Amino acid sequence: MATSTATSSTRRVTRVHALAAKTVRWLLLAVVLLYLASGVGITEFRTVEPLTLGLLTKAVAFRLHDALLAPFIALVVLHVTLGPFVRLLRRL
Repeated sequence: MATSTATSSTRRVTRVHALAAKTVRWLLLAVVLLYLASGVGITEFRTVEPLTLGLLTKAVAFRLHDALLAPFIALVVLHVTLGPFVRLLRRL
């Protein structure tokens, strides 16, 4: 009976880990793409502004770039530490 409970618990941790890892990966991809786009919007504003029909001005790109730094760092830390954390939980 104890083996069944341990197996069930391991499966639950694996499912939660898989969902969390997938969510973090997709969010990190979105943030990286926005971070790159805003960086290009800062440096090449004369090209980017007309391409985005005036939505991504240099000022908006700079504010977006600044605002994305903290989420970027948090998602990178989660992305790197999620795997080892789950392995540690499985050992307990």
